[in-house]
Amino acid sequence: MDTVNSIIFLVFCGITTIALLIVLNLLLPGKVERAREKLETQPVRCLVIGLVALCLSLAVLLLLGYLINLPILQTMAQDNVSYLFAFPGLARVILTLVIILLGLSLLSLSAIGLAALAGSLGQRIEKTNPSSSSRLPGVMLLVLSCLVPILGWFIITPVALFIGFGSTIQTFFKHNANPKVVE
Repeated sequence: MDTVNSIIFLVFCGITTIALLIVLNLLLPGKVERAREKLETQPVRCLVIGLVALCLSLAVLLLLGYLINLPILQTMAQDNVSYLFAFPGLARVILTLVIILLGLSLLSLSAIGLAALAGSLGQRIEKTNPSSSSRLPGVMLLVLSCLVPILGWFIITPVALFIGFGSTIQTFFKHNANPKVVE
């Protein structure tokens, strides 16, 4: 019964991820299009920026969680460890929620980049098969490839998240390669 529940949960997660990426394409077309342009012109830069930024952000959140003695991280520590900031009761619960929300918002930023990556894949599919719509096949290809056991979970999904996060960061924080000289 647990296997059936796991399969149902996996199918449900795949369907909702497909819906999320299509909705992001429809709700934020400008951001997704700029992220797609960054992905297509500078894929390695997107990967490196996303890898560094996402890993550093999650490391800082985990360190903050450890320093304030989050309930989630208590199992990782020994009982006799003294914490720098051990907040009691309600303050710890509120800080736990804030850190979890910050972590989820960091991961959700990469969803814009994932929508751009799916759009790019969809356009490549459209070039080979002009009769298909470009969004749905690209999104389905990305989600289904991320759901493949082992290879998809541990290689394709992290690389897609890093590339998506890097392209989103480049979209939100524009870099002016040719600064204007004021005379």
